[in-house]
Formats: sequence, C-alpha cells, structure tokens
Amino acid sequence: MGGTLAKYAANHARVTLICATHGEAGIEGLVPEQAAIIRERELRQAASALGLDEVRFLDYRDGTLAQADAERFIELLAGLMGELHPDVVLTFGPDGISGHPDHVTLSERVTQAFDRAALPVSRLFYLAPSEATLQGCGVLPSQEVAGGPVASIDITDYRLPKVRAMQAHASQDPPYPGDPGEEAAKLTCHEYFTLARPITADGEMIDLFTH
Repeated sequence: MGGTLAKYAANHARVTLICATHGEAGIEGLVPEQAAIIRERELRQAASALGLDEVRFLDYRDGTLAQADAERFIELLAGLMGELHPDVVLTFGPDGISGHPDHVTLSERVTQAFDRAALPVSRLFYLAPSEATLQGCGVLPSQEVAGGPVASIDITDYRLPKVRAMQAHASQDPPYPGDPGEEAAKLTCHEYFTLARPITADGEMIDLFTH
C-alpha cells in the first residue's frame, strides 16, 4: 500500500504507521536483537521515502501475535485510535494477504479495536489482494473480497516513492532492485482496499475519504 500512503501524505493527510513488531524474526542467521535493529532502521527509511509523519512500534515479539493477550492488544490499539482520531484506518484483510499468522491476527485485532473505539466518521479498510500485492510480496490476487465496496486508488504519480520504500527493506531481498525511476515504470498504477467499516452496500470508490 506504499503508493497510497505516499499519495495521501503528499496531499497533506497526516499518516501514522503503527507496526506491532520489530520484525526481529525476519533475517535468517541473525539473532533477534540484531535483526530488530536492522529492520526498524529499514522501516523508518521506507516511511521517510513515502513522506509519512510518524512511525510507532508496539514492541510485540515477531511471530507471536497469535499468542499475545488478545484483550490487552485490543485495548492498546483502541487507545491509539482514541489518541490519533484517524479518519481512515488501513490494515490487512482476514487472509493477512500472505497468510502470515501475525498478519491474520493483526487484521482481527485491529477490526475488534476499531469496533471498540467507536470513532465518529471513521472508516476501516482492508488491503485487497491485487496486482499491487503480487508485485510487492508475490501474493496472487484473490477472487474473494472480504467486506464491502472496493476503493481503487490511482498511484500513478507515486510509484517512485513506493519503489524507494521497497528498496529500503534491503534485508528482505525486495523486488525491483534497479534504478528507481526505471523500476517505478514497471509498477501497476492502482492499489485496492476493501471497505470493512462501516458496512454499506456494494459500490466502487476512488478515494478512501469519500464515496
């Protein structure tokens, strides 16, 4: 969803990225403490490339979200929503895009927290599998859509910061490693999000803030 984040940041939306873990289990051959330092640095570099305002870490252990105390996790997320008062919340869909247990758990907890926070005039979207997720993490598009209307976000003008953000995650052997300008031209021009809350009739959307 990097192109979408870059687009809204460039158009004066305040964008806060909240990461549940430090990704410390994600570099083979490194102890978790070393991996966490590298991956946090990479994420902050990626956020900078996208123009995001803030990055926060919740300090859960990578790979353990399913075992974490659910009530405490939900309360933490609901409290953050109450603090930040977001107009839009973006997270994984129930499939976690890649099926990663942390992603699946995060989708569930964020949805529960969103419902508990009861934010006025706020929307919850799930990242929808598409050509964009295929390019970004090798996950084939799904024919099943969880939720309501799908928002198609045109990121044509924001593919360059998206590539730079992808390349920032060097420890993850990111795709499109060449010249950023040349690689950006290879990326699809749309990212897709499914409206999960509020529950509405089917329809198409071209913006996360308006129907």
